[in-house]
Parts: sequence; C-alpha cells; structure tokens
Amino acid sequence: MPTVRQPAVAGSFYPARRDDLARALEECFLHPLGPGALPQVDRQGPGRIAALVSPHAGYMYSGPAAAHGFAALAGDGVPEVAVILGPSHHSLGRAAAVSTADAWLTPLGEAPLDAALARELVAATDLLVADEAAHQWEHSLEVQVPFLQFIYGDDTPPLVPICVRAHPMDDLDLLVSDVSELGGALAKALSGRRAVVVASTDLSHQIPQRDAERQDRLAVEQMLAMDPAGLLRTVQEHRISTCGPVPVAIAMAYCLARGGGEAELLRYYTSGDVIGDRAAVVGYASLVIRLQGR
Repeated sequence: MPTVRQPAVAGSFYPARRDDLARALEECFLHPLGPGALPQVDRQGPGRIAALVSPHAGYMYSGPAAAHGFAALAGDGVPEVAVILGPSHHSLGRAAAVSTADAWLTPLGEAPLDAALARELVAATDLLVADEAAHQWEHSLEVQVPFLQFIYGDDTPPLVPICVRAHPMDDLDLLVSDVSELGGALAKALSGRRAVVVASTDLSHQIPQRDAERQDRLAVEQMLAMDPAGLLRTVQEHRISTCGPVPVAIAMAYCLARGGGEAELLRYYTSGDVIGDRAAVVGYASLVIRLQGR
C-alpha cells in the first residue's frame, strides 16, 4: 500500500486549506519584500539553476524571500527532480535521512517522491539512511514543497527529501569531509539529469537587527564565494545561529562536483523588516546557484 507523509505544519507555518494556501503563496510573490509578480514557468528555460538556498520560517515571515528563489526557478524551466536538503530540528545524528514515503501531502495535493533515486543515494554512501521517522515532524523541508507545487502544478518534479544535521557542532574537519561526500554522491546520482537542489536554512536567530545583519553578511559572503568549508568554519568561529549551514554546504559541494557554480543573492531581510520589531530578529536569504558553462 502506498505511504503518504502527512503535513506536520499545515495550519501553523502555512494555511491548512487549499484556497487559503494558494492565496498565501500569491501574497508571498506579490509582497513588497517578494519578487513583485507571480511566477511564470518558461518551459524552454536554460536549466542553469542547480541549487537554491531557501528559508523555512512561517510564510508571513520568510515566504517573500523564498518566493524570489522559486520565481527564478520557474523562469529557468522545469526540473526532472528536486532534492530538498533541510536541517533536522529534532535529532543530531551524523547520518542524513532520506524520506521513504511514496508521496508527501500538502493542502495543494500529493507530491510524488523519486524512490529509485533515494535508493541509489542510500546505496552510494553510508552517510545517508532511509528513515521516515526523521521527517515526521520536521518543517524545514515541508515548507518548500507548496512553492514547487504552486509554480509547477501537475508538472511538479518528483522529490527526494533529505534531513541532515542542523549545525556544525563537533569535529569540523569530519563535517567538511561528510559534506564533500554527500555533495559528490548527489552529483554522481544526478549526472545527466535536469535537477535542482533546494537547501533550506534560516540565518541568525533572535538577536538584535544590527548584529543579525553583520553575522548574516559573513555567512552569505561564504555562500557567494562557493566555499562550503569556509561557510561551516565561519558559522562555527563567529557562533552564527543559522540552523542550516550543513544543507547549504552540501548544495555548494554538489555544484562544485558538477563543475562549479556561480551564486547570486536575490533577497535578504529579517523578521524585523516584516513586523517592525528589530530587538530580536531572524534573518532570511534567498540565493540561486547556476552551473557554469550552461
């Protein structure tokens, strides 16, 4: 019998009713902090976008930032598969966990998973295990799915959702090695396929706006430099409270393994820019990484 993951944060991070969710997504794209227009899918797009860096807070906060990346993706064409990398907010194991469900449900319908690709990745590296329990309550990947469904509709690419550890905490050299291995495994498995990797992260958490902007700038600079080890080292040395440096580093390592990439910052702001309270903010950024020579 097919297994379908039920939404964990519908009704909290985003609306639980289909029409309300569609309207909320429209508002993300049309918001003053968003792209300012609804996404237009270009089926003849060049397919240069290999990865997005996308935030994962409630849509009223980070949705407009996320909309920038998904609008760019729509204009780039239709991927064959979307790998979503998100930090686990519930466990700290070394191994990453791929969802074993047949589909993920959101109020916009079922999004199918690419089970064959998931199995291939699990066979390729001991750093990835099949574990549906790791995804049961995790929001960082789930909130990306309605954006893909909204822009692509019936052409939504099959997904491979992967939870990774949330933060570099122990041996930095080992973590850098793990990131390189996972990025290389993705590059090998996705070779010859039109794919996008969505790396989910928020930036600094619950600090004054000025401090957040300074710390987030340090992290974003490493993303723009396409330096996975530099990002992890910067987050550790400056104690930046971003929750997803590891998925972002894996996405960069994936692009580097595919021959290199050029990162572009599309939008940055904080929760203070949304609600006006800048005493303790969370930072949000949207970036795209385009493969070189394509």
